[in-house]
Amino acid sequence: MNASAPAPPSPPPGWLRLCPGLAWLRGYRREWLAGDLAAGLTVCVVMVPSVIAYAGLLGIPPQYGLYAALIPLLVYPLFGTSRQVIVGPDIAICLLIAGVVGPLASGNETRAAALAGMLALLTGGVLLLGARARIGAVADFLSKPVLVGYMTGAALILAGSQLNKLFGVALTHNDFFPRLGELAGQLGRTHMPTLGLGAGLLVILAALRRWTPKLPPALAVCAAGGVAGWAFGLEGRGVAVVGNLPRGWPGWAWPRADWHEIQQLLPAAFSIAFLTYTEGILLARAFAAKHGYEVEGNRELVALGVADLAAGMFHGFAVTGSQARTAINDAAGGRTPLAGWVAAGALALFLSFLTPLIAHLPVVALAVVLIYGGSTLVEFDVMRRIYAHYPRSAAVAGLTTLGVLVAGVVPGILIGVGLSLLGLINRISHPPDAVLREVPGHGFHDLGAAALGAARPGLLVYRFYAPLLFSNAGHFVARVRELVAANPTPVVWFLLDAQAITDVDVTAAEALHDLQAELRARGIAFKIAHANRPLRTVLERTGLAEDLAAGNFYSSVHDCAAAFEARFAPTGGEG
Repeated sequence: MNASAPAPPSPPPGWLRLCPGLAWLRGYRREWLAGDLAAGLTVCVVMVPSVIAYAGLLGIPPQYGLYAALIPLLVYPLFGTSRQVIVGPDIAICLLIAGVVGPLASGNETRAAALAGMLALLTGGVLLLGARARIGAVADFLSKPVLVGYMTGAALILAGSQLNKLFGVALTHNDFFPRLGELAGQLGRTHMPTLGLGAGLLVILAALRRWTPKLPPALAVCAAGGVAGWAFGLEGRGVAVVGNLPRGWPGWAWPRADWHEIQQLLPAAFSIAFLTYTEGILLARAFAAKHGYEVEGNRELVALGVADLAAGMFHGFAVTGSQARTAINDAAGGRTPLAGWVAAGALALFLSFLTPLIAHLPVVALAVVLIYGGSTLVEFDVMRRIYAHYPRSAAVAGLTTLGVLVAGVVPGILIGVGLSLLGLINRISHPPDAVLREVPGHGFHDLGAAALGAARPGLLVYRFYAPLLFSNAGHFVARVRELVAANPTPVVWFLLDAQAITDVDVTAAEALHDLQAELRARGIAFKIAHANRPLRTVLERTGLAEDLAAGNFYSSVHDCAAAFEARFAPTGGEG
């Protein structure tokens, strides 16, 4: 054995094989500790009012939002590959959960909590199955117009869901447009102290976003609301408050749901799993790129799946990577997942001793937090670009938003995905093409609609910008017939510029055979230029290359045009 050969790497210790996310512990540096401690404490302080508000959105007791934040913070670092991501309740995911759990629970907080827990278990299972199937790259194919349309609709639904708390009235309708109509009829019963406080907090929030954007808005609004409620005695004037929360940590409990309810929850679980992973992996990749390390897609699927399972078994609900809390963690100096554990420890202390601090927090302050959170879902810059430059994508985004508002969150997303697939099928079936024209001294080019270039009488040069497949073979043949018929002079040679045709399936190969025979019967020679190796292989295998013969293949359009000129100049006559 060569003594200079490096020794094989030693296998990782057992604890690392069981919890691969803990690899960061082996390289931990003492100088990171202060940043991780500060970041974890900051994240905890900021998250408390937000997660309580999210629980209210789901129609469950506020402490369940704290439980859903606590358990995933402990579990995710054991399996995840991101060092900065903070997992927990997320406003977009909570809207999906509320959309399916609310109608099933019918206002019963206990049933809503159980159904939300079961949905978290189903979502975690879907994520783990996805990891097993190694489909981590699926999220790369999420259509941006669908996501933008969904987020816009979700923001509007979220704002609509808080109208009763903002105006201090009772609303029975949950659907967006009926709810607006019901509010219009209830305006005369508006509770003015509640509305006044909510409006004041919205003004404060707008000012904070403009003048001090780094100040956590949820924390500032809840602090201002609490101070105002105490100073003006608003609770005594009928302003609803959070009330007393039970102290202590969540216990283990298997959420109960019957088979009929599980069947209704399962489609939502797939939607939530897809959005959970999409948001989580994009967030993880962004911060990994910033700090110079890699994240692994399937490992993230496992980590998020286990976090959801743990949340569901400890009175929580489905979670994902939180963009706001992750950004706060990074800005506060968090370098490793230890910051998440510090946040979990601080949250555990809060649950044990400090819950009375928020007993007098006005509910309308939490409504303002949710309305603000909804506004952050809308990507206004992206929307402007889509609506300005991509009209078809803009239609998909707009119809997705309308679908979310009319049919609900999950059906709205499915509508958007269906529209995207129809658009993709249309693009595949009708790819772009061009008749190439000659620019003297510069060869043949696709000049579009520009009135430039020249055509050689008798020579039609056609470029098809896609593989030839069963889905577009009929369109290809129809276009060739149309262009041959519309050519200003009788076509003698038809030249296919095949540089963009990388594949030909059996349906398209048969269509090419038939087209070549049809053109030959009309006295038109079929030529091919730029036949790349994959295309030549298919043509040889199908026998079309033999039918065309070697003399009908050219390395470039220019060579074919030169051969045409040599044969038919100066008249371009027939042959």
